[in-house]
Amino acid sequence: MFMLAMRTLRFRKGSFVASFLAMFLGSVLLMSWGGLFESGIKNVVPPERLAAAPVVVAGDQAYKLSDGSTEVKLPERVPVEAAVAAEIAALPGVAKTVVDVSLPAGVIKDKEKVKGDRPTVAHGWDSAALAPYRLGDGKGALRSGEIVLDSDLAGRAGLKVGDETTVAAGGTTRTYRLAGTAEADHVTNQDAVFFSQADIAGLLPDKGEAAAIAVLPEPGTEAGQLRERIDTVLGDRPAVALTGDDRGLAEFPEAQRYTMNLQIVSIVFGGMVTAVALFGVASPLALAVQQRHREMALLRASGATPRQLRRMVLSETFVLSLVATALAILPSPYLSRWIMERLVDGQVASAQMTFQLGWISIAGTAVLALATALGAAGLASRRATQVRATEALADADVQRRPLGKARIFFAVLCFLGSASTGVMTVTVMQGPLAGSTAGSSTTLFVMGLALLGPRIAQGMLALLSGPMRLFGLSGRLAALNTRARTARIAAVITPIMLLTGISCADLYMGTTEVAMAKERYSENMHADAALIAPPGGFAPGTLEKVREVPDVAAASAFVTSVGYIDSPKDSKQTKDGWPTQGITAAGSAGTAPVTPTDGDLGMLRGNTVALAETHAESLGRGVGDTITMRLGDRERVTLEVTALFKARDGFETILLPADLLAAHTDTGLTTRIMVKAAPGVSVDEVTASLTKFAGTVPGAEAADRDALTDSYVNAFNTEVLASYLVVVVVIGFGALAMVNALVTATVRRTREFGLQRLAGSTRKQVLRMVGMEASVIAFSGLVLGTIGAIVGLLPFLLSRFDLMVPRGSVFVYIGIIAFVALLTLTATIMPTRRALRVRAIEAAGHTQ
Repeated sequence: MFMLAMRTLRFRKGSFVASFLAMFLGSVLLMSWGGLFESGIKNVVPPERLAAAPVVVAGDQAYKLSDGSTEVKLPERVPVEAAVAAEIAALPGVAKTVVDVSLPAGVIKDKEKVKGDRPTVAHGWDSAALAPYRLGDGKGALRSGEIVLDSDLAGRAGLKVGDETTVAAGGTTRTYRLAGTAEADHVTNQDAVFFSQADIAGLLPDKGEAAAIAVLPEPGTEAGQLRERIDTVLGDRPAVALTGDDRGLAEFPEAQRYTMNLQIVSIVFGGMVTAVALFGVASPLALAVQQRHREMALLRASGATPRQLRRMVLSETFVLSLVATALAILPSPYLSRWIMERLVDGQVASAQMTFQLGWISIAGTAVLALATALGAAGLASRRATQVRATEALADADVQRRPLGKARIFFAVLCFLGSASTGVMTVTVMQGPLAGSTAGSSTTLFVMGLALLGPRIAQGMLALLSGPMRLFGLSGRLAALNTRARTARIAAVITPIMLLTGISCADLYMGTTEVAMAKERYSENMHADAALIAPPGGFAPGTLEKVREVPDVAAASAFVTSVGYIDSPKDSKQTKDGWPTQGITAAGSAGTAPVTPTDGDLGMLRGNTVALAETHAESLGRGVGDTITMRLGDRERVTLEVTALFKARDGFETILLPADLLAAHTDTGLTTRIMVKAAPGVSVDEVTASLTKFAGTVPGAEAADRDALTDSYVNAFNTEVLASYLVVVVVIGFGALAMVNALVTATVRRTREFGLQRLAGSTRKQVLRMVGMEASVIAFSGLVLGTIGAIVGLLPFLLSRFDLMVPRGSVFVYIGIIAFVALLTLTATIMPTRRALRVRAIEAAGHTQ
């Protein structure tokens, strides 16, 4: 049977190409997903500056929540005791230890920070020898007042050895002499500023802490053995000894928090890709099988069994998918890497994380691609291979047949899954997590509709046949054709439905998130302007100076981080923790981002906290009670509740005194000062006064309320746009699958068009008829896809924002309609025009 199918292949090149293209594109997408998923799971962050040290000791960023089972990655760098370096140095096999420190920094030129694509970080010169830096021009930073810059940063700043420049770090802004430049042996993910050991020590808080300790072994000592010895020294301290690529996490601890982001994105992406690939492949396969319905009927009449026919279809599909999957191995790493780079640009993934796509992921996704193709072929061939020969011959052109029990069973499962995820979205999921189950609800519902496609198409076409008949002869012909070919119509409606449902749901979830984030930020923005710190934060005493600026009525420090509640048990807490903000009690009036409903924000001093009312209620706490928090750097603090405030569900924050929170962040200092204008002073006037003051603090900037809001929304938009990218890739494949199915279905009808013309129809009448059919197909797919989008959107809106209608421009939906309609009409009319160029008598004898 397989050899017979191969011999007849030349008579159905169109369906062969369509099926092969769908399998190839589906395999490319599935393998691209494999690269993202493997990168997120492995989280490989190679060391850069510390590459010469086989073992690196750093603070343990992993922390288990109070439930004892959920592990999170802390957002701030967990320090390690610097004194541990001496204990490690005394171990056998250790040649030397180097204490490394890291501070945010910035080179200031013309009172502004020198711009760049990478963060600028300050270190001691001793750590430069650990790699990948080597001295280029000049000498090392050996004396106080000297610095060494990496050559790229020095070039952008226009500096050469011997020049003086201003550097902001550790709350100070000072002039240094450029003693030399350092050359990196390979591309790094930071701009480095190296200070003398005396200067870097003066920039650090006197806590006896370090960012990491690099351990250099004696010759012949293995890293694994040395790590075991170091573990005994560390004991119960919150520190870990790292080897191999794990050493990079000591340099870039923030990369660990990005891991979960990438895993979530890859899981959502994988689910959408699998669903779209399954039906994107199933549509051309179904059309190809329907095209061969009469051929299979004749084979049945000649004695072939259903099993033989099914084996023939599956064998053909296996060979096609095997070749398509093999070819997909070539472009998929490039697409996967490109998507990863865009996610990095959108701050969804870490720039330090290296892209991973090994043979296990390739093999696994290849098997998944093959299984998807064979599953689609099995569904498509089931009906054609099971009917009796006489029925098959009668049924070859006009397809009106009952749905199989398997289709109905799986459709019901999809609908039940959609309903359960919708209920879960409303009742269980909180905050941003609601989007993950809402998207699954839409996908499952649309998959259920696709499985019931022939019957749903039949119902839609029955409703539209009346309006179609109003358009004369072409409309009547279109009505008759569509109702007689419901199976083929369903095959081309399915990708349109998927494309519409997924794009509407995901795009409007994103626009609603952005709109509500802006609305929430604007509601809580009570300050009129802000002073933005230079790199590293403000020097102590800056807040008091700002309060003396003309036109300023009140000023408060503002610090942000993430915290976790240890006690009491927090049922609303997620792995993302609670957004935590630090403010100054004395300046809270008029600048605080919330309005208290109980207690007093003016009492927010020392170890105190202010909570959202709903959050406090879930904790069973009120004003005067205490809670225990784990701050971003692992420090555990007991706090007294001094105030409660209203907050929208999903947008709750925790307020702490700014000095308390700042001491447990990477900078250790205030990074923003919020300002309230004096009575009768406009926002422009107080911003102008702040701008004048900022001129006395190199690297500082003033911003008004609108600029602050725009900056927040732009940062939020960047992450949302990165998530859109994943959707766009899936939509792109859906669009190609839709065009593929439409072109295949239209080319199949060349003989039909020839017969119609021989019966008296003109080319114009045939084109009108096809245009009418395409309009009906597009309308049906858009309506069903919109219903699917609503099924997913509504639970998300209710759970996340208590809304019934998504926020966002109506032109998003209009654009989707226009895009789908244009593709449908183009993919139908163009092959029809080409088919009509063939003489009618030749077309009537055409075989595919």
